[in-house]
Parts: sequence; structure tokens; C-alpha cells
Amino acid sequence: MAVIGVSAVVLIVLAWFLWPSKDVRPTSRDRPDVDESELEAAERDVQDAADEESVRDWGPGTGQKPLP
Repeated sequence: MAVIGVSAVVLIVLAWFLWPSKDVRPTSRDRPDVDESELEAAERDVQDAADEESVRDWGPGTGQKPLP
């Protein structure tokens, strides 16, 4: 009887961890400090870039220096 109870608890815990959540991707509402228009412009710059060197440091608030 104990084996059945432990197995049921393990199955419930596994189902809880593996059940898909409703909101998988964070939205702009989660990050109010992100400027959506600037982010979209940065994404367009990356997609339209001629080479990889020109898009090393992009996006709002990266605060990173370009790689040497």
C-alpha cells in the first residue's frame, strides 16, 4: 500500500513539473524599462546586417563594449 502511495505522489510531482505553463515567453509588461520601438529597430538592424562584425553590440541597455 505504501508503494502505491509513494508512486502516486511521485507521479503528481512529475506532472506538476512537466505540465506546460500558460506564459512561456516574457513580455514587455514584465520589463517596463525596455523600449519596444528601440528593440524592434535593433532586431531589424541585426537581420539586415551585411556581416557579423557590424552587429556585435546591439539592443537597448546592453551596456557592453564591442568585442575586439
